[in-house]
Amino acid sequence: MGNILLNEKNTQRTSRHKRMTFTIIGIITLLILTYTLISFYYNSHFFTNTIINGVDVSNMTIEEAEGAIQEEFKSYSLGLIGRNDLTGQIHGQDFHIHAEFDGSLEDLLEAQNSFKWLGALFKSSKMEIGTMPVYDEDLLKDLVSNLPFFEEENIVEPVDAYIADYDKDKGYEIIPEVLGSQVDFDILFQAVKGAVVNLEATISLEEIDCYKKPKIISQTPGLVQVANELNKIAGAEVTYEFGEDIEVLDGEQISQWLSVSEDGDVILDESGVKEYVDYIGKTYNSFGRARRFKTSYGPEITVRGGDYGWWLNRSLEVEELTEVILAGEKVKKEPAYYQTAQQYGEDDIGDTYVEVNLTAQHLFFYKEGKLILETDFVSGNLAKGYDTPPGTYPIQYKERNATLTGEDYSTPVDFWMPFYRGIGFHDATWRQEFGKDIYKTNGSHGCINMPPKAAKSMYENIQRGVAVVVYELPGTEQN
Repeated sequence: MGNILLNEKNTQRTSRHKRMTFTIIGIITLLILTYTLISFYYNSHFFTNTIINGVDVSNMTIEEAEGAIQEEFKSYSLGLIGRNDLTGQIHGQDFHIHAEFDGSLEDLLEAQNSFKWLGALFKSSKMEIGTMPVYDEDLLKDLVSNLPFFEEENIVEPVDAYIADYDKDKGYEIIPEVLGSQVDFDILFQAVKGAVVNLEATISLEEIDCYKKPKIISQTPGLVQVANELNKIAGAEVTYEFGEDIEVLDGEQISQWLSVSEDGDVILDESGVKEYVDYIGKTYNSFGRARRFKTSYGPEITVRGGDYGWWLNRSLEVEELTEVILAGEKVKKEPAYYQTAQQYGEDDIGDTYVEVNLTAQHLFFYKEGKLILETDFVSGNLAKGYDTPPGTYPIQYKERNATLTGEDYSTPVDFWMPFYRGIGFHDATWRQEFGKDIYKTNGSHGCINMPPKAAKSMYENIQRGVAVVVYELPGTEQN
């Protein structure tokens, strides 16, 4: 009984093994058959996800692929997007775009089939294969040249950024560049050809950078530097005070003297500065001018000659003013003078001065409006031609214990106060008399000889720059 059961079990096991073997053989046979069928199919068809020139030719024969690609070329068009909402369109059929395969698809298919087993096993893997389209380049060039971007009414030439003329409120301002809409044909045409090769749908003219650019933009370092330098210099402000009169030199005037060289250097025209300084000198210099003078005798006279008054050192003032302007400073400036006067205005003598009447041989010394000294004197010898010259002069300096020398004399004095060349006030201890008409035949070499006490008093009260008014007044002669 036991043997019978054992035999039945062995028979069942053998049967299962046979069925399993047949199943495996069946599966392998099916796989081989499937592989063979797929391989046979892809001998004449492109793999799944095969793309040629952007056209999906998956599972297509060569003839089907050619037709699909040609159909894609027929419908191809290229859109162009430019500035100012300007657009253009080029259609493939207008420049005869098409594909010429010349066996290329057969070659592609043959290359594909060299990896038949891989393609059959992984037929869903993506393959992108490209071939160059063919077109009439001359027709394409004509189409590009006739795009709206090249129509005269749509062309705006680029304009460089520049520095505007000086404005009293804004100074020198950079006017931004104008980008314009002028297209460089060569750049655009090359970009169009590249787009056509890849069957691209659109081109942005901005992205391909085909617009002609301004040479100078508002951020150009050189332009910014020039504008800053111009504004610094034009920002200078120089205030001159001439008594109650005020002169202000600022950007409105300075800007007229500024220019920029071809190398970008800011140039200050020194002739403009000199002209302005000349104006200051002509307007406020009082050196050597004729003056109306109220004498102590009553009459008002005109005194001509002499070298008293404001005398501008023009060359030094041009130098100093130029330096201030170039530094862009705002200052209140005292002009550079060779010589100054007591005050500005029509009356530049003030209330401290010495009044010398040659006719009367008498002088008056006023200090701050008060008469502090009045005395007779002896002036230059008329007979010998040593006349004391009329005019208005400044006290040049004062000196104690000086020695006055000339061709035929050497005279020591205690108090020496020159006012014109070698002519001045001094004590004359050798004289016993002063005034009257002594000067006509026994006068000095031109100086004003004074009594020692009077000379001492003048010396103690007078300062450099005090005006000396020397005049003749007929009718005031001493008897």
